[in-house]
Amino acid sequence: MALFLQQTMTGLSVGLVYATVAMGLMLLLRAAGVMNFAQGNLLAMGGYIGFAFMEKLKLSNGVLMVLLGIAVFILVGCIFCGLCFFPFKRSKWPQAMMICTLGAGTVINELCLRLVTTETKALAPIIPGSFSIGGFVIRYQYLFIFGAMILMMTGLFFLFDKMYCGRVMSAAAQNKYAADLLGIPTNLTTIVTFCLVVCMVGFSGWLLAPIYYVSASMATFQARAFASIVIGGFGNLKGAIVGGVVVGLIEAYSTYFTTTYKDVVVFGALLLMLFFRPTGILKSATAAEKA
Repeated sequence: MALFLQQTMTGLSVGLVYATVAMGLMLLLRAAGVMNFAQGNLLAMGGYIGFAFMEKLKLSNGVLMVLLGIAVFILVGCIFCGLCFFPFKRSKWPQAMMICTLGAGTVINELCLRLVTTETKALAPIIPGSFSIGGFVIRYQYLFIFGAMILMMTGLFFLFDKMYCGRVMSAAAQNKYAADLLGIPTNLTTIVTFCLVVCMVGFSGWLLAPIYYVSASMATFQARAFASIVIGGFGNLKGAIVGGVVVGLIEAYSTYFTTTYKDVVVFGALLLMLFFRPTGILKSATAAEKA
């Protein structure tokens, strides 16, 4: 029972990170009309930046590190948008932007290796230690990830549902032509969306780094985010959360049987979902529109 509770907490915490990455993919798809294949590299970049702040620069002030992280992620978001969106937004070949994100991911990966470290490094937990209740042992880092992801998602839904700027961003993403006619600065809203997504994904990578080490292999988490989108319901933000949690729990519970073939279990579940319910747990956006 203790192992089950421990695996459940691990699955929920990591699953919420998958959900955050998946939500970022959906936001960029809505705002720019492109599936971002550099999302995993942005996640890994967050881990490298956390390592640079904590281990290379020896920063110990948490507030200062968060503010510096936000500044760096916003800068990366602006550059990413300027290189991968604006040059191609009127391209007659819609795949051009997607191919550009693939190249951008490689550039981000190489810059992290050159500027930070080429080795796989361990990063100290943001909140070290653990506690136990009976035989149930959980690291504080998992609790911190769980709380931070919940806070981030709550803030995101509050932004888009309650605040005027969020509604403007949603309107610009849904119909850019109509938004332009209404005087909404669609270019600005797109830049803000890119920066918001990079901040979300970057901090998620920073939080995951103490668990999975700082390395370029963190980029492979993007595949699990894609699985989360399909399982939850493609184009559905709430579905991305549900799918991320489901993928995290499947991955955690699969350790009862195997630790080597966890990906086989996760993507096997994805294939079963596509076979029995291709619209996902919650209806995909396209399925909902047809209904």
